[in-house]
Amino acid sequence: MKRARAVELVEGMLHRLDGDQEWPLQLVRQVWLFGSFARGAAEPHDVDVAVRFERDERMTEAVVQAVFSGGNPYALLRRALAGSSRGMQFQFEDSARQQLEAEGTVMLPLWQRGDRLDQALAVLHAIAEDPDAGRAERHDMIDAFDGLDRYIPRPVRAELIGWQQQGHIAISRVTLSDAPDDTDLLTTPDMRWAFRRWGDDSPLRRAALAGLARMQELGVELDDVDLAGQRLPTARRPAGHRSEPRWWINWKWQGYRSIPHCVTSGDGWLEVVQPTRTRPLNALVIKPGPKAAAFRS
Repeated sequence: MKRARAVELVEGMLHRLDGDQEWPLQLVRQVWLFGSFARGAAEPHDVDVAVRFERDERMTEAVVQAVFSGGNPYALLRRALAGSSRGMQFQFEDSARQQLEAEGTVMLPLWQRGDRLDQALAVLHAIAEDPDAGRAERHDMIDAFDGLDRYIPRPVRAELIGWQQQGHIAISRVTLSDAPDDTDLLTTPDMRWAFRRWGDDSPLRRAALAGLARMQELGVELDDVDLAGQRLPTARRPAGHRSEPRWWINWKWQGYRSIPHCVTSGDGWLEVVQPTRTRPLNALVIKPGPKAAAFRS
């Protein structure tokens, strides 16, 4: 985006913070800018903002509810800060901000509780445009992560790349197709029971169905699939049968450290990156690499 538009977005956020604050803006304690915009880039891809906030009981309940429903746990706070505007990327976790700082990312203090609006605007407008700033260097990247890296924590990216370089795994990328409305994936009582953990409009339910539809396209038997930590119940697998699954479908990087073991003892791991209700479902396909046998031994 043009820098002038980026400045407008930040100004809008500051005016919201300075107004008659209602929940959840009243929880915000400090705001930083970082990334290419903070360094003065003429055309930043977006505006990177780090936020420190208090967690009251209401926010804790909202976060827990969002996690269980598959939504963005900080959607309410993001909407309060940015309105309906796009182009701002928020970092709400203190640990993630501290990790960025440890890696050398410069955090520019923009606003904190008690600051006047004119003080914060002065900080914003004092950032000099720098035609040489460009975009921030992206570390621990491969082509499969391009455009998805903000949803893949840097430590996860580093480990995945290391495992691939060692030949234990091979990483590729796909866009999943939605399961058809008349899908046969939910025709049995056991399968319907397995999906009771998600609401009908949950992005996790959509991701699960799309992942299973992908398995069907590959000719994978569904009783060989572990879906988000739960082995699928099917008539082909007798009660008490404990054979290892052949495929794993996951999201939000739960249990990702077991990927080398899983894919070298099975056929693959499908990681749905940032499940969403409406946008394309991007996924990483992680399969055994050329030296998978060495890892098993």
